[in-house]
Amino acid sequence: MLIRSPGAGLASAVVFFSAALWGIYWIPLRFLEEQGISGTMAVAVLNMPAILPLLLLVGLQLRAHRGYFGRMLLIGIFTGMAIALYSSGVIYSSVVRATLLFYLTPVWATLIEIVWFKEKAGWPRWLAAVAGLVGMALLLSGEGSAAFNIGDVFGFFSGVCWAFGAAMIKRYDSVPLPGMLLSQFCFTVTGALLLGLIAGAGYSSAGYDLTGGVTAEQILAVLPQTSVIAIGIILPAVLAIFWAQKFLLPGRVGLLMMSEVIVAVASASLLLPEEHMSLVAWCGAALIISACVLEVMSVPDSEPAGLQPVQEGGQ
Repeated sequence: MLIRSPGAGLASAVVFFSAALWGIYWIPLRFLEEQGISGTMAVAVLNMPAILPLLLLVGLQLRAHRGYFGRMLLIGIFTGMAIALYSSGVIYSSVVRATLLFYLTPVWATLIEIVWFKEKAGWPRWLAAVAGLVGMALLLSGEGSAAFNIGDVFGFFSGVCWAFGAAMIKRYDSVPLPGMLLSQFCFTVTGALLLGLIAGAGYSSAGYDLTGGVTAEQILAVLPQTSVIAIGIILPAVLAIFWAQKFLLPGRVGLLMMSEVIVAVASASLLLPEEHMSLVAWCGAALIISACVLEVMSVPDSEPAGLQPVQEGGQ
């Protein structure tokens, strides 16, 4: 185990502040854009430095990871794509809309538990799902709101992927954290590059270009800054959230992660003049946040049978 589990109070505080950091995730993306690294290539460049230390750590603990590679791959695909989609949503849409669309996760979590874990959802969870979907409709259709775009699609699917990834982390909680993180960062980088192609940002007269025209010199110029952010901020924040989902109740984790919404909405509204939404859109935002709260309140005190950890492989 990479880190021992402390008391629930300390762990909850760690998740709260780690999620709050994601609320300002858009700032380094805007910085890279100013340096000429735009589109989803900025997401790849920002997350790439975290791969090397994780690769070394997994290599040193290779025996501990033996037998878990399949689970690592699955968790990495969904969590990595979730972050790639969310980041791309922030780039192609607005910070507030992408963040709120990501927090439609309760809708998908309810469906996952019904279909995958064969759990019965009570009326509070169905009410949360309906509130979330109505909120999304208002958020995207409010008078004065920006037109629906590819960034909104990315934000929408980021919550779907995160719901699947979170369920897998909880179900397969014996998977070593370094392996989870390595897989997640690898798929965040590759996923961002692929999303750039989908968005059309990587197409030129010469054909498809995964780099979006970004040169090695541009990447090296910002490498000191991106290394500090990726290894010193993003990596610990993701580690804390992954780790907490291994032993805290999903409802508590979901509530604590709402700190991201508060920070993202506040920071974007203050620092980005284009982050303007109509009253109808803000009503939609309120419904999405309410859906998250309802989801948390409806989580039972005991673990659902389908969410019991699955032991696999060696230690």
